[in-house]
Amino acid sequence: MITHILLVAAGLVALYFGGELLVRAAVQIGQRLGLSSLVVGLTVVAFGTSAPELAVSLDAALVGSAEIAIANVVGSNLANIALVLALSALLVPIAIQRNVLRRDLPIMLGGFAVMTLMLLDSVISRLEGGLLILGLVCYLILVIRTSKEGDVDATDDPHDPTLLVGGMLVAGVVMLAAGGHWLVEGAIFIASAMGVSEAVIGMTVVAIGTSLPEIAASLISIKKGQCCMAVGNVVGSNIWNTFGVLGMTAAVLPLEQGGVSALMLGVMALAGVALWVFCRTRFELSRMEGMVLLVGYFGAQGMLLI
Repeated sequence: MITHILLVAAGLVALYFGGELLVRAAVQIGQRLGLSSLVVGLTVVAFGTSAPELAVSLDAALVGSAEIAIANVVGSNLANIALVLALSALLVPIAIQRNVLRRDLPIMLGGFAVMTLMLLDSVISRLEGGLLILGLVCYLILVIRTSKEGDVDATDDPHDPTLLVGGMLVAGVVMLAAGGHWLVEGAIFIASAMGVSEAVIGMTVVAIGTSLPEIAASLISIKKGQCCMAVGNVVGSNIWNTFGVLGMTAAVLPLEQGGVSALMLGVMALAGVALWVFCRTRFELSRMEGMVLLVGYFGAQGMLLI
């Protein structure tokens, strides 16, 4: 047991630092392409912070633990909203741009609905995975075509040499792959030893672990005054998780629902709807609303573990 706990810890460390390297490289690539902070958050940063979910989900599916793959996506989506964004809002109220409310949040909620519908037959097939990937491509085209240059102020991030950026990108991918494998291997053993379903482990421990890059990226964005990037990172990451991570994983191997319950899907959807309602009030996520989301998150985690 101790060996596998250490394996989980090593996986979390590798995922965190791998995600950090990938996010830093992704931000600089986006900036060199002339994208605004919001677009960078919705696209390249969201992709970078979703890379741990992709690594873990692919590895879980390949070793025969598909329910961890699905539970990881569901749990990460929930954690991004009710943990990452909630913690960010507790630091400073977060202004919500109108195009995020009108375009990105509805697409995120639509993705949750599509995922639920696909799981009505308890499996996400390769065809459905391909459709999810197509949906992600359409979304990225929409974001880039409808977003205006200079929506927000440019960031003051340092510009590393191109060769160094490429090195960070490669190192990040390698660390994510290794960390994802270690985390899945350790989590499966611990779940079996404790008599807890793999779906619950995926929804809680694994999901929080793979959300560490989102937490880091969002808090760093808040510290730098880039609230738009923080919001874009969370909403965009959820869209990447649902359409990209789930789609790519299912395209490789059909995913059985397993122990991923309707309660888990419902809690994820409820958090998404609550975020949309809160953001519509004053185009802002306040500290009080962040606290409500955070309390709801820990309450949901408690229910799953009981």
